[in-house]
Amino acid sequence: MSTIHPQYTFDSAGNPVGVFLPIEDWNALTEELNMELPEWQKELIDNRLAAYKSNPSSALDWEVVLKELEAEDETA
Repeated sequence: MSTIHPQYTFDSAGNPVGVFLPIEDWNALTEELNMELPEWQKELIDNRLAAYKSNPSSALDWEVVLKELEAEDETA
């Protein structure tokens, strides 16, 4: 398997809470593990893509969402 290049996300206390993988790494990983998405997940992805394509302006900018989440963490 090729080298994977993950990016980690952390909460305000520095605890790891998520991992982002470039799509090429994800594809290589799923091929190696022979993973297949269940049909319900494929349908969910298709529905979300269709909703986005019908109204792209409804998508939220990640930087804006991140700032809002960080502000919520500070007030909690």
